[in-house]
Amino acid sequence: MNNFKITSLTALIITLLLIGAEKAGAQVAIVSGANLSTVRSRITLENKKPIWGYQGGFSVQYYPFKNFQNISIINGVELSRKGYRQDFEENYDSKFWYWTFPVLLNYSFSDQFALQAGAELSALSFTNIKQGRETYNHFDTGLALGVSCFNNKRVSCYARCVYGLLPMLDDYYYIDELGNFTGEMHDLKNLSFSMGIKINLYNEKIRFYKQ
Repeated sequence: MNNFKITSLTALIITLLLIGAEKAGAQVAIVSGANLSTVRSRITLENKKPIWGYQGGFSVQYYPFKNFQNISIINGVELSRKGYRQDFEENYDSKFWYWTFPVLLNYSFSDQFALQAGAELSALSFTNIKQGRETYNHFDTGLALGVSCFNNKRVSCYARCVYGLLPMLDDYYYIDELGNFTGEMHDLKNLSFSMGIKINLYNEKIRFYKQ
């Protein structure tokens, strides 16, 4: 999927969310924040360190269960920058920009606190690595676990950890700073922790049932 197709799909999703908000009083929000990301693998990368990135986009929250008002579903579309750093004589940052599509089950313990769990689907949009789009897999999937606070307010905050499940590379030979092959790597996977704020544009709840 190229950048034009991804951008078009994103624009379509945002348009549908906003149309739905006008007609149904949807609980649509803007989300924005920072993330601390790295990669994991069985073979240790030399001098690997996490790096800070960012994410931002839109989310929509709806309530499909009449008898379980404390359970809702959150979907969205966000642009997220992930990656890692290797420190040798110089610092080498590997950065990856993903369009992410979280699908989260939200359980509210109160108006102030909620727990979220689900999956995050991602599509690689850009990387600073030369020929990175020809080398790295274009899609990723991760398990997501998070919390949110002050949910009864127009502005709330959240934190989320995403544990990548799919390898970023199909076949990769790790090369150290001296150019030596030190091992074959098949399991380079994303790992990130994000935190940010959520600003509700519409506070009324989407319900799939009659009151």
